Amino acid sequence: MASRIEIKTDANNLNAFLIFRPIEGYDKPISPEEIDQVLTIWKVKYGIDQSAVERFIQLNTPDIPVPFAKGVPPKESHDAEIVYNFDFEKLKTYSTGKVDKLHKSIYKDFIVKKGLLIAKRIPPQEGEPGIDVFGKEILPKKPKDTSLKKMQGENTVVDPTDTKLVALKEGILRYEKEKVHVDQILIISGELDAGVGNIDFEGTVIIEGTVKPGFIVKAREDIKVNDIVEAATLVAGRDIEIQAGIKGRGKAFLSAGRDIKVRFAENAEFEAGRDIIIESASVNSTLKAKNSLRIEGHPGELVGGFASAGHELVANQIGSNMNLKTSVEVGIDPSLREKIMLLQSQIKVDEENVQKLQLIVKKLKTLRDQLKDQFPKDKLDMLLKSIQTINNLNVEIPKLKSELSETEDKIELMVSGAKIIAKNILYAGTEITIRDRKFYANRDYEKAILVLEGGEIRIGGYSH
Repeated sequence: MASRIEIKTDANNLNAFLIFRPIEGYDKPISPEEIDQVLTIWKVKYGIDQSAVERFIQLNTPDIPVPFAKGVPPKESHDAEIVYNFDFEKLKTYSTGKVDKLHKSIYKDFIVKKGLLIAKRIPPQEGEPGIDVFGKEILPKKPKDTSLKKMQGENTVVDPTDTKLVALKEGILRYEKEKVHVDQILIISGELDAGVGNIDFEGTVIIEGTVKPGFIVKAREDIKVNDIVEAATLVAGRDIEIQAGIKGRGKAFLSAGRDIKVRFAENAEFEAGRDIIIESASVNSTLKAKNSLRIEGHPGELVGGFASAGHELVANQIGSNMNLKTSVEVGIDPSLREKIMLLQSQIKVDEENVQKLQLIVKKLKTLRDQLKDQFPKDKLDMLLKSIQTINNLNVEIPKLKSELSETEDKIELMVSGAKIIAKNILYAGTEITIRDRKFYANRDYEKAILVLEGGEIRIGGYSH
């Protein structure tokens, strides 16, 4: 005869339940012996609550699960943890370039001394096993470990126990590509002259005095000069800021990966990966900004030389009434043009290859149908390889076309929004270029804005 007692367990076998399933015609009361027999069959032997078993016998209620045995869950493990010795979220924001890194009130939070603790690792902690109602061990989840070594960047070191990340040198913290680096700051307290010599530095360079003619300053990060830069060369991976200005004598060259900011520029050449900002005036200089060029202080003059901006060029005065040749242009980004040419070329090559491979596949399939089992293995390999290459190219070509379309949209967006603004006056004799269109000012224009509309340069009135 089938048993009247059924045992159910939960998913983890941590709880067991007795269920009474009456058998028609068999009205004999449930006995402890009957329970013991079922427990033996089901092999439930841990955490049995005898009072619960007795209550089940007394209730004698059909089809209602009654809990009677309970296991012990495993004690949770704890994953390894990294604890920082500074405001990590603030450092990440600082490292994105959204704040002025040369401003003392900002960067002082991340200046570190040699040997300073940057971060510590709290090792993982194993949990404790549990036991289910069948008396079997339940192992805790294995804790996840991590290593400080994956965070070890420039000028940092991890101790042998992998519990401490410390600075090897004095400098400033930087977070990039999931690593913490210590960038050194080089401060020249006076002038940069023969006593100091040329500088080629991996961090940030701050010069509190003048940069004398003929010297070269290179910094992977930023360059800040608190006085005049004369006929010198400054190259920065990020920003250049000159508190006074540039007296270039036709020999000054400044190149920045992002922004250049100066008070004035005379006979100098600038190249900026993002913006050029001049507070006072630019005279006989060559200025190239990938994004915008602005001269909006007093007097805000762009006089003589050549100035180019990818998106926007703004000055109070553009040109000269003293016959100084001035040329300005916007809406031109050579790097995007070159990218379009490369993408177009690659798409053409890939599409031609697909056509050639399709002919090869067609011929090989025809030959396979003719030869059947006699079809050579090397031909089969060639067929499969050709089909795979076609499939790969059919995936790659739409990606290239999408990238081409996005790049073309960027150029159109740049041109559609590109403008030259002379807030006060655009002098006669100024040469204007917007994308591939030119305009030569044959008279003075007050408060002028120039844009490209319908393929032609249009001049309108500017108002604040």
